[in-house]
Amino acid sequence: MTTFWQDLRFGARMLWKQPGFSLIAVLTLALGIGANTAIFTILNAVVLRPLDYEHADRLVMCWESNPATNLPRFPVSALNFKDWQAQQTVFEQMAVFRDADLTLTGAGEPELLKVGTTGAEMFSLLRVKPILGRVFNTTETQPGRARVVVLSHRLWQRRFAGDAGIVGRNLKLNGRDYSVIGVLDKSFKFVGEDYAAFVPLVFTPNDLTQRGRKNNLVVARLKDGVSLSQAQTQIGAIAERIKQTDPEQNAGFGAYLQTLQSVYSEGAGQFLGVLFTAVGFVLLIACANLSNLLLARAAGRQREMAIRLSVGASRWRIIRQLLTESLALALLGGTLGLLFAAWGKDFIVALDPEDLYRVKDLGMDYSVLVFTLVLSLLTGLLFGLLPAVQASKPNLNETLKDASHSASGSLRRHYLRNLLVVSEVALALVLLVGAGLMFKSMRALRAAQPGFNPHNLLTMGLTLSDQRY
Repeated sequence: MTTFWQDLRFGARMLWKQPGFSLIAVLTLALGIGANTAIFTILNAVVLRPLDYEHADRLVMCWESNPATNLPRFPVSALNFKDWQAQQTVFEQMAVFRDADLTLTGAGEPELLKVGTTGAEMFSLLRVKPILGRVFNTTETQPGRARVVVLSHRLWQRRFAGDAGIVGRNLKLNGRDYSVIGVLDKSFKFVGEDYAAFVPLVFTPNDLTQRGRKNNLVVARLKDGVSLSQAQTQIGAIAERIKQTDPEQNAGFGAYLQTLQSVYSEGAGQFLGVLFTAVGFVLLIACANLSNLLLARAAGRQREMAIRLSVGASRWRIIRQLLTESLALALLGGTLGLLFAAWGKDFIVALDPEDLYRVKDLGMDYSVLVFTLVLSLLTGLLFGLLPAVQASKPNLNETLKDASHSASGSLRRHYLRNLLVVSEVALALVLLVGAGLMFKSMRALRAAQPGFNPHNLLTMGLTLSDQRY
């Protein structure tokens, strides 16, 4: 360890003596490592990090499926959900939900709210407890019961100023009175959607007589020790029995299960994988560039290395010293790269891309810091090892006799530098071709004819109260 600190102090002095080289190297590394860290931050939040529920790995989404008609995933009819729920033995609980747009009136300006209509089992399935009041129960999902609503923390704070006496008050949603029975914690996010409130899902008579009304999404929690494949087998068998007993309404439809995590990360995972590959190429180009710079810098230190070897230093000692300098550069670049990544993260959050689940929850946790540290160390080894090995074997006789380089050493260095330049150009060409293809695809999409003239055309949507219209 003492020798390492000696190498580090000496390396810092050598880098300080060449501030121009050091600054260029650190900035180059900061851009490469920062870009990779920024994309990893998104990848970690959207794809790698488990969902914010207790034992989230046991949560699954249940779909109907009809591959023959190119419908691998489809919402579930209320009747099929009821049959699945009654006959299954692989889930602790199953719950159903839909989206709804309800207009809040009578408490300030009218406001259109995105509301989750759910079965009473949903909150216990997700292990969610309110901070005020309670959530609704199974009796409140029956027709004719009094209407109740559970508010999200965001709506409670924004619209009602965090009024602790909100429970028991009546709100008008779509012209009907709803009694507030609870407020959820601010940390709660409902399966990929930012709902303002929740109301009980009450099945209509048509829902319970027509299997063709496939308009429900179903979430379930696996029992301990039950795998996804086992659950798929059982629900698939139940769907097959339903198809045989009611072929007219359910012909061709089976069941398909997938983890809740994969539902909200599959599309983003592919996109981020491509982006991560692109910034990885950028970092490789930076490494090749820095290797070239270090080879050029090593040419001016041949006499220093020859003297060290002649007084008894081993080749490993020389390599270790030079690698220490490279790692110091990489760690400085990684530290500055974290700052660049933070700026990039804030920029992406400001864009608010709808297809990236949890993008607003981006944060640099310990896993991002560990990733940056490991990436910085690997980068330092990658761009520093070849120049260090090359610099550790000078021609002692030629170098000590004359400060100029030997012909053979010069040829070797030029060969390596030319190889690195070719590698840089090849990597850059891959990125340019990929960017060109993407640009061409975007131009083709923009030039596609929709079958009408879209110039100066606008669209809008209206939500009308079913009580009046």
